[in-house]
Amino acid sequence: KAVVSTQSTGNHGLRLIMMTRSLLILLGILLLGDAYLYSFTAKVANRGRAGTSGDVYMTVIGTKGNLSVGKVSKKELKKGKTGRFSVYGKKNIGEIRCVRLSTTSKNSLLLDVVTVRPEYGVESFYYNTKGVILNGDPRRHSGVASLQMCKQGEEHYYITTRTSTESRSQTNKIHLRMRLTGALGTTTTGIINNEGRNDFKRGEDDTFVVPGMKMVGKIRCIELFAEGSDKWKFDYIEVHCDNYRAAYTFHNNRNIWISNDSREGEDVYKLC
Repeated sequence: KAVVSTQSTGNHGLRLIMMTRSLLILLGILLLGDAYLYSFTAKVANRGRAGTSGDVYMTVIGTKGNLSVGKVSKKELKKGKTGRFSVYGKKNIGEIRCVRLSTTSKNSLLLDVVTVRPEYGVESFYYNTKGVILNGDPRRHSGVASLQMCKQGEEHYYITTRTSTESRSQTNKIHLRMRLTGALGTTTTGIINNEGRNDFKRGEDDTFVVPGMKMVGKIRCIELFAEGSDKWKFDYIEVHCDNYRAAYTFHNNRNIWISNDSREGEDVYKLC
């Protein structure tokens, strides 16, 4: 009576899988020629109805042409999540300047930041600096049907906030953006947040690292934009970057509360 080895059968199956995978890779190379791999992340805001179940399309704009990414999978655009996906392009589109998203869906999408990393390049950051909502029916719903987010620069900024010790000064829903103004211009963050951590606790310091910003020189002013209805009070904010290691400090001498709710505080506050 013949005895079949399960180990031999398993090894044979593994070899077939590896051969099939190699053939698929070879077929892809023959079809695409000199293909260029682009890897993306898309961070969706963590508030309201930020995610979408509608169709969203992406185009990448470079100095040597554009890359049509096509339809982005809905599973990558969940509220409060960071989606990850990759696309092969048939040509090198050069330095990536902007990403453009569009939709015809009535479902709203609020992105915070998109990143792009070419196969042999460095990751670039594209922030939704004004918190614009993507929606295919802007006449009935707030937002735009097409949103373009562009690269600001390559500077890393380090922002440290000290939350006040005053009662109820803490928050986890302030959804704060910050604009930095210096001798060389302005640059704006996305939502400042440390994922997996409860920021802005009463009496505590929080440091946020924000890459992909424009180097604005010596910082003269900061401007805070609150998109959450919760309120927050800070003692001071320190900002520095790799080119200027000394921190610029801005104190809340007027004891202003920050909030998107006008009954609780200021939704926009500028310090110089």
